Amino acid sequence: MEYGDRHYRELCSSETLRSGSKGFFRDFAEAVVNKVGNTWISEVFGKLLTDDERMRVIFGDSSVKEAVVEPLDRVRHIYRDKDAKISRARRIEGLKCLRSGDTNKALVLLSQAVLRAPLTGRVKAIDDGYSLALALMTRADVLIALEEVATAVEDLTAAAHEEVPHDLSVEIDLKLRECRKRLEETRGAVEIARSTRRNHYCKPIPPALTGGPHSVFPGLSRLVDIRESPDVGKHAVASGDVRVGDTLATEVPLASCLLPDYYGTHCHHCFVRLRAPMGCPHCSTVAFCGRTCRDIALNSYHKYECKVLVLLIGSGMSILSALALRMVTQVDLQTCRKLHHKCNELLELKTEGKAPKCQSEAPIKLEGSASKSAKRRQRKKKLLENLQMKSPEVDFRAYELVTHESLRSAIDFFERALMAVFLLKCLTTVDYFESSRRTLDSPTDDEITTGSLLLRNLQLLQFNAHEIFETRSSNEHRFRSNKTVYLGIAIYPSVARFNHDCYPAVTRYFAGRDIVIRATRPLKPGEVVAENYGPIFTKRNLKERQRVLNGRYWFKCTCRACTQDWPDFDGLIDYSPRFRCTTEGCRGSLPRSKLGNTIAKCTTCQRKINLKERIAGLEECEEKYRSCFISMEEEKSDAALRQVTNALQQFHVDIMAPHRDTHLAEIALATCMAENGNVWIFCNE
Repeated sequence: MEYGDRHYRELCSSETLRSGSKGFFRDFAEAVVNKVGNTWISEVFGKLLTDDERMRVIFGDSSVKEAVVEPLDRVRHIYRDKDAKISRARRIEGLKCLRSGDTNKALVLLSQAVLRAPLTGRVKAIDDGYSLALALMTRADVLIALEEVATAVEDLTAAAHEEVPHDLSVEIDLKLRECRKRLEETRGAVEIARSTRRNHYCKPIPPALTGGPHSVFPGLSRLVDIRESPDVGKHAVASGDVRVGDTLATEVPLASCLLPDYYGTHCHHCFVRLRAPMGCPHCSTVAFCGRTCRDIALNSYHKYECKVLVLLIGSGMSILSALALRMVTQVDLQTCRKLHHKCNELLELKTEGKAPKCQSEAPIKLEGSASKSAKRRQRKKKLLENLQMKSPEVDFRAYELVTHESLRSAIDFFERALMAVFLLKCLTTVDYFESSRRTLDSPTDDEITTGSLLLRNLQLLQFNAHEIFETRSSNEHRFRSNKTVYLGIAIYPSVARFNHDCYPAVTRYFAGRDIVIRATRPLKPGEVVAENYGPIFTKRNLKERQRVLNGRYWFKCTCRACTQDWPDFDGLIDYSPRFRCTTEGCRGSLPRSKLGNTIAKCTTCQRKINLKERIAGLEECEEKYRSCFISMEEEKSDAALRQVTNALQQFHVDIMAPHRDTHLAEIALATCMAENGNVWIFCNE
């Protein structure tokens, strides 16, 4: 690799770990690197073979221990606390807005009052300690005025669970009964309203998997199978005939993290838009869409992250690093021990030559295996099944994904180890290990185990995480000026097995934080089901795509668009489409003559074919594309989806990509499908 490419790869890798321009972690890492020196990093640290060894040497080698431990001993709780004064001020201001008829502003202010209110009885000098119950009651009045009675019931129910005086309890109970009665009387009208208009504050419902769920891989359709080959490793292929529009995956994330920019607008747990948020009982940093998401978070990851969220944000760590921490905080210490034990067992198998670089707990179909190789793989399969039987409740799928550790430089490993140590220090500070420790001077075995797991997370997430997005549309037109906004990031162990193609076979969108994968072109059994990791051939030329993929994901793409150097959108204006050969078994193509001649010779079988019917079919597809674009202009997304789906299915039967209008139609298809996912319609004023 050329120096410039190596430098670009190192830059990309660093950005998946931490910010290059802000935050104290960068300064901390640079100080440690300068202290220990590049020679020690390459000659000592760079020779280590396991994550356990990398974690232990940081605390066991005097060359680095002092530079690491002393700064991290200064880590303290930093978070946005509750404030009863602010809560009361927002409640009073919101009540004034309600009385003046400005209900929308009143709802915003009362939501702020709810989020800043301390636990009942904590600050008795203000509101007699009942700030939270009063804020919830007042917000319920606003919601009733907005005719959002069901949400008002949720607020009043939450207020009823607070320990309040008898007279206040009676008032809450009276309002609650009135709302429930009103809700029962209008239930039919509410259901009709819900069926006729989209509620953007509710999680979209993912579509059903075409063909039903896969028997082994959670979230995948039975139309998808996972295979392995020496060249591309594990990858998804079609196990049956896939048609345009088929739903091939609807997977719940193993772990996910919301970007801090959206802590005030989206649920910290499920990522839906906030309407009447519920707060964490202890901090004012995050918000939840309701009690269900709040309780899930409080019973797992947020009870640990709550007191250090502001610290984590201030560190300048990447969202991937936050996700690496979340994969630990959402499980208990015992689960971490089991995951770590399985990682080490797999490492031993790999070292002995009994396991491939990444494993699956499911049987994998092998391509091109010799009989001896097949027998060896069967032995590996049995070993893996034994591992799974030892702790079947542990979800180990993410830890089988690629980490590219053999390609990683010593300095890259060292900086990731430093991030793992910082995250480990945060965990000790918030009592993850059930005992507060002021220093990491002599870490326990459990702390080394957890640090090792964090380090592995920091490696695998670099290549396997997905960005979760929301489509934002103007209220003036749904499609004309919509844009994609990234909300957070997640790890989907099944979908992570889909390889990249610069001309993908699928598109993705998100329902809350669940990923949905749908086909954008038909596939035959055995054909690769590939998605796109970012660089797509219509927008970036070959050199740019290869640079990005090599720098960000550490591989050279050999898809058709790359090997044939397909032109981008501008280059496709004068590009003649190629037709599929009609000869049975032939996979050749037929170029269309620019002189109007309908006879063409196949590039493979050399047979002459009359293209008259194929040309007519292409023209029919192009007409359907135009109908789709008209429907989109008229904001008829359902009609547009039907038209473009039928046209694309027909196109790929007789004609081969690239074809400019077809790729525009595929973009239209993806846009229409995304209407069923996370969508936010904003007002232009």
